[in-house]
This record gives sequence, C-alpha cells and structure tokens, in this order.
Amino acid sequence: MKTLLEQLRPEIAEALEKNRDKYDYSVTDLYNKLDNNYLYADLTVRDMRDLCLYTDVDYYNWDSMDWRFGTKLLKNNLHE
Repeated sequence: MKTLLEQLRPEIAEALEKNRDKYDYSVTDLYNKLDNNYLYADLTVRDMRDLCLYTDVDYYNWDSMDWRFGTKLLKNNLHE
C-alpha cells in the first residue's frame, strides 16, 4: 500500500516542496505525517488545513466528495 505522500498529486507535491524552504519545520512535519500514514481518513483537520495552506490550494470550491475523499489532493489509484 502506498503512503499518503506517494499518493499526492504531482502538482500538490511540487507546491509543498516549493514552500519547504520558507516553512521548513511545518512542511517537514507534514511530510512525516503523510509518509507515515496510508489512509486519507488518518489525517486530522489540522493536517488538512496545513496541507491546503502550504500547497496554496484553493479549497473554497470543493464539494463534499473532495473533502471526504481527498480527490483534489490525491491521485486516483483505483486502477493501479
């Protein structure tokens, strides 16, 4: 099973890495959390807030499916 870090969409991972120099401690903490968990449901509200914040994601137009299943953040791995 892939970790959440491995499941991130490429553009999300790239944006997270881009902010690593500026917010090293917070982004590194988030990387560790993503690398040690496998299920989207294991993320806390704080983790989601930080993930959106440090990737500059515009979540205002997300629908309930996006929030429940992380469809805007994670790759669709159903067919891999």
